[in-house]
Amino acid sequence: MRAKTLIVLAAATAVLGGAAIYVNAGKDAAPVDRFANELVFPQLAPRAAAIAAVRIERDGETFALARAGDGWTMPGRDGYPVDGDLARRFLLELGALRVLESRTANPALHAELDLDGAAKDQKATRVAVLDAQGAVLADLLVGRSRMGRQGTAGDGTFVRRNGENQVFLARGRFAPERDAAKWLDRRVANVERERIARIELLAVDGERLSAAKAGPGDNDVQLADVPDDRRIKSAFDVNLLASALEGLDLDDARKAEGLDFDAARERAEYRTFDGLVVRVDFVQERDLRWARLNVSFEAPAEPVDPAAHPNARLRTPEDAAKQAEEIAARVRGWAYRFPDFKIEQMTRRVADLVEAKE
Repeated sequence: MRAKTLIVLAAATAVLGGAAIYVNAGKDAAPVDRFANELVFPQLAPRAAAIAAVRIERDGETFALARAGDGWTMPGRDGYPVDGDLARRFLLELGALRVLESRTANPALHAELDLDGAAKDQKATRVAVLDAQGAVLADLLVGRSRMGRQGTAGDGTFVRRNGENQVFLARGRFAPERDAAKWLDRRVANVERERIARIELLAVDGERLSAAKAGPGDNDVQLADVPDDRRIKSAFDVNLLASALEGLDLDDARKAEGLDFDAARERAEYRTFDGLVVRVDFVQERDLRWARLNVSFEAPAEPVDPAAHPNARLRTPEDAAKQAEEIAARVRGWAYRFPDFKIEQMTRRVADLVEAKE
């Protein structure tokens, strides 16, 4: 056989062999996921300035957030301010949501992923983002989360765009808060326990509990008028009386209008060494206890120098007056529900703190 012929045959064999390898590789290769790494809502980020409202629905119950200037409010809570950081983080996460991989498009399987819908007795959480005219910018059903097999990098959340059957496993743990009250700007006040000078608690039946500290820098609260045949159960519990306004966060809020606070017979009053005065009035509506705060500044009869009591966390008269104005402006016209442990601190009875001597 001629050398030229051998060369041609060898080349042909190589070409055919390569073709066979290519064909076989094509048969065995996994199909390309055309949705992988796509943004779920690519149009949302470019239109962020147009976002005017967010609607969240689950199990047939809906609440909304509404943009108000640079912030957000909740219409269903009489327009109470929403935690701005929480709202911004939510919108950023929604706009950055990317497809990890596509999953089923069979509606019969949606319920298994908690993506059946957001109506009563259904399990999905529906998130809708709207502009000022009510046009929908994004509408998503959020279902179960999947934990990654190798750390959080593989975490995902099953989602589908409302009105579409295609399910996606989106990258990360996207979990919109479903409790309306937890979207609210929860911090009401923060008055450090070290600053508290006097405490007066008035019960519904007229019983009064009085307590005070000996002076600035003294963290021990002394209960007044303890009968000779009684003793303090726990000094720790008495000292907790001064902690009621420290890190005071709400559980819920509404307009105070419609609640009869003028007839309130249960209250707590706190006075600081530097002049802050906070009165909390309580009213009961059915099984809920609502509180209204009145905040003011009264210059101490004997001015206290903060520098002389570094551990008392005192403020100058100017700073204490400014804080009073800030808290008063925040709480004016609102009624609050506070966590049970804060209510307990504000409504202690004498019998809770003393016991008979042996």
